[in-house]
Amino acid sequence: MFRSKFFWRLFSSYALLIFLTVGAIGVLVHDKYGRSLQEQVATDLRNVAIALGELSQDDFGGVDRTYLQRRVAEVSQRTGRRITMIRRDGVVLADSEEEPAEMENHLGGRQEIVDAITLGEGVAVRESATTGAETLYVAVCRDHDRDLGGLVRVAVRTQSLEDKKREVARLLFLGALIASLPALFVGALLVRRISTPLVQMRAVAVAMGAGDYEAAARLPQGARDGDEVGDLARSFQQLGHDIKQQVADLTAGQERLRAMVAGMTEGVVALDVDDQVTFSNHAARSLLGIREDETDPAAWREGNLAGLVELVHRARSTEIPARQELELSQTDETAIVNAEARSFQDGDSVGVVAVLNDVSEVRRLERIRRDFVANVSHELKTPLTNIRGYVEMLLDGAVAEEDRGQRFLEIVQKNVLRLNHLVMDLLSLARIEEDVSRPSLAPLDLRAFVEEGVRRHEPTAVARDQTVSLEGVDGELWVMADREALQQVFDNLLDNALKYTPTGGRIAVSVQLQEGKAVLAVTDNGLGIPEEDQARIFERFYRVDKARSLEVGGTGLGLSIVKHLVQWLDGSIELESTPGSGSTFRVYLNLAAVD
Repeated sequence: MFRSKFFWRLFSSYALLIFLTVGAIGVLVHDKYGRSLQEQVATDLRNVAIALGELSQDDFGGVDRTYLQRRVAEVSQRTGRRITMIRRDGVVLADSEEEPAEMENHLGGRQEIVDAITLGEGVAVRESATTGAETLYVAVCRDHDRDLGGLVRVAVRTQSLEDKKREVARLLFLGALIASLPALFVGALLVRRISTPLVQMRAVAVAMGAGDYEAAARLPQGARDGDEVGDLARSFQQLGHDIKQQVADLTAGQERLRAMVAGMTEGVVALDVDDQVTFSNHAARSLLGIREDETDPAAWREGNLAGLVELVHRARSTEIPARQELELSQTDETAIVNAEARSFQDGDSVGVVAVLNDVSEVRRLERIRRDFVANVSHELKTPLTNIRGYVEMLLDGAVAEEDRGQRFLEIVQKNVLRLNHLVMDLLSLARIEEDVSRPSLAPLDLRAFVEEGVRRHEPTAVARDQTVSLEGVDGELWVMADREALQQVFDNLLDNALKYTPTGGRIAVSVQLQEGKAVLAVTDNGLGIPEEDQARIFERFYRVDKARSLEVGGTGLGLSIVKHLVQWLDGSIELESTPGSGSTFRVYLNLAAVD
């Protein structure tokens, strides 16, 4: 048990308290002794100085210096103290360790001398200017109040005091150590008696936390004695038994619930009376936008499913299931979830179970099917009606009329070509959306490619009295692209610019390098696109001006094909347009690494 970390933490705290207490007492005693020793030594020095004070009468008047020096030496030898005789004017007359004639005037810079002349007595601890050692000085001036007496100064080096203090400190440390050992031994026994059952119960708690609920029954008898710790151990045993039973019941119920919902594609989430999640499956967390590692049981309130909170509250207030189609927020496309919430009794409180069925794909496919059928039917209806009408006129005899017959046949041919373009665009778009035969990208000189494309469309521009200019970087600009796909993108954009720019208009094609991307831009000064239509311009069959589109022969699929092809090329496309001033389409492509 002495290997227990808890034992050592408790024992180290106890030992630290013992050492701090003993140490504090030792420091106080040592400090008190040091002050007492210094006061005692200062008193001894003062007594010696007073005893020699008779020699300083009348400022050592009539006293022979030789006698003074001999007298100072005798007293110093007997007392072990340094003695100095000083006149009031600071001149040193005798000294027990130095030659007086070689010593400087002591009147200035020595605090004990100044205090003795002023107050009759002065004490100072400082470094000696003569010997360089730290020294305790006591100076006495007899008849200082009448300005008659000289000064007697007695000194001792503080090193001797420090030696005595260190000796006392050693004795104090040894005594404290001897006194602490029995206290530490007794403390170790007491700490062991307290820590042993607590460490055992801690081990049981760790085992129970890991799922071993039988561990509480294995507590030793020593941990169940009749004291407070024993009562805690017995309560711990009972708690372990109760938890084991409750966990078994909960586990059985949860396993049954998991078995029921494991294979469900619908999301299932159970809420308690405080709207805290008590159970949810993967599908529910995905629909609610909750991470798998999310631990906040109320995180579903901030999920992406708008209206679910109100649906849950409505279900809680009635016994009738609440049903509603909800929309997923924060998504590019509207996602629909068919939600049903039903309340249930959970003890004295009311919980709610919500089942979430994602029907957004079904709704999307239905909408796509409806839009496609409607758009294709509309696009096919007009040319087929024209063809039927003119064929009937030809059959009624117009074929015999050379001028009318020729004109009717040209109209039929024009509508047949329109149908052909529509079918070909539909096939292209279907192939692109199904990701069939995805092109392999290779380095392509964008500048040369665009120059060739501009020359290819020049006859059309000349016929319409339009100007097409090429701007941007000079020289080569290599990008990663598929020539056929990029040609279809460029031809669609430039063809649209030519169609929707009036006679005499200008179209500018530019190739630029911008922020590590190659930019192909087609700008016209034509009709422009209203702001409310710009977000939908890349949708299939979407036209800003349907009459104009029919007039120029557009199918409504060109820009949709352009968008998908640009994505095929790992690029992006953006539109900038002002009604009445023209439009600019920019295609961003990745640069190619060319040696």
